[in-house]
Amino acid sequence: MIPEPQTRIIEAIAETAAAWRDDDHPPRRSAAQKTLAAPNRVTEASLSYAFRHRLSGLTEEALAAWLRGAWVDAPQRVGIVAAGETPLDGLRDLVAVWGTGHRPQVALPASAPALLPAFAASVEERAPEATASFVQAETAEAETAEAETADMGALFDAVDAVIAQPSGDDPDACRQRCEAHDIPPAARHIRSAVVSVGVIDGHETEEEREDLAADMLLHEGKGRPRLALLWAPRDLSPDPYLEAMAQFRGAVPAHEDTPGALQMQQAFLEAQDVSHAYAAGLQFLVSRADPSVQPPGHVRWTEYDDREEATAWLREHEQRLYAVVAREDLHDALPPVAPILKPGEAHGAPIDDPEGEAVVDFLSALGAGVASRTEM
Repeated sequence: MIPEPQTRIIEAIAETAAAWRDDDHPPRRSAAQKTLAAPNRVTEASLSYAFRHRLSGLTEEALAAWLRGAWVDAPQRVGIVAAGETPLDGLRDLVAVWGTGHRPQVALPASAPALLPAFAASVEERAPEATASFVQAETAEAETAEAETADMGALFDAVDAVIAQPSGDDPDACRQRCEAHDIPPAARHIRSAVVSVGVIDGHETEEEREDLAADMLLHEGKGRPRLALLWAPRDLSPDPYLEAMAQFRGAVPAHEDTPGALQMQQAFLEAQDVSHAYAAGLQFLVSRADPSVQPPGHVRWTEYDDREEATAWLREHEQRLYAVVAREDLHDALPPVAPILKPGEAHGAPIDDPEGEAVVDFLSALGAGVASRTEM
């Protein structure tokens, strides 16, 4: 049975998400304009995709099934450290904290100043018990680093538990901050850096190649779901896949800062005589070499003689995988080391995927196992 307070919050979240799917909804439009003006590589197209796909999953039915009636009797103050790499980063964590009865406090990066606070305000209008507080670095250039450190320190001092999805590859910095502020391991839910990896065999349809392009290039190659590495048969021509990527960029142009970010990488590949290809205007970059994850916007193409080479690599790097992407006929041949998705699904995972289930489990356990600092 779903607790009555959770029902009210679920209804408020679902109603807000439905309203925000309207391009002309005033709070959404205002927050989107502020996001586009912030220091990030968000484009109107990536915003539109995020609103369409992330909000469409926030229905009453989906939320109730995901939360499974989990509601705590001893709510905790839960800090959320949002990465800000893609639009609406941190939204699922915020919804999970509300939905289990805890009290969220969110640290926002400068790249994502407006979307979560505006969405939260809309939810609170419908369900006053669904409150949230936010801290954010000052914008003055000379004070940004110091202000961010101060604000983050204040956040960690004020909360009982932390959910963090740090940007980049350094979750250890977040763990060290937890240690410094006496947040015990049982009260931390810190996600390590992960990416999606694709396995192709040359039999992909034109539509599947187009969907792979979206998985690789959406959000400028940023975010946990990004398809960063493709395993391909040796001597398979990459031309059809590059053409699909070029077509995607024709429909969804890169952010104006992306070519500059890729220019130094392209020059390095040139100097090292590494085989690579790139779009006109350097809107994306693909290099053919050993399997290693490159910076956002740069996709690595790695060849195999036998597909077992790819599956062995997947098993060895299981902890760094968000998902494995392949056409459906290959799914049974791939190891179950991560969710196995079809092309086009990397950025559209449902709210109750393994990461979603894990955060609800963490928050459910918090109510019973962690004492609030006000009780210590």
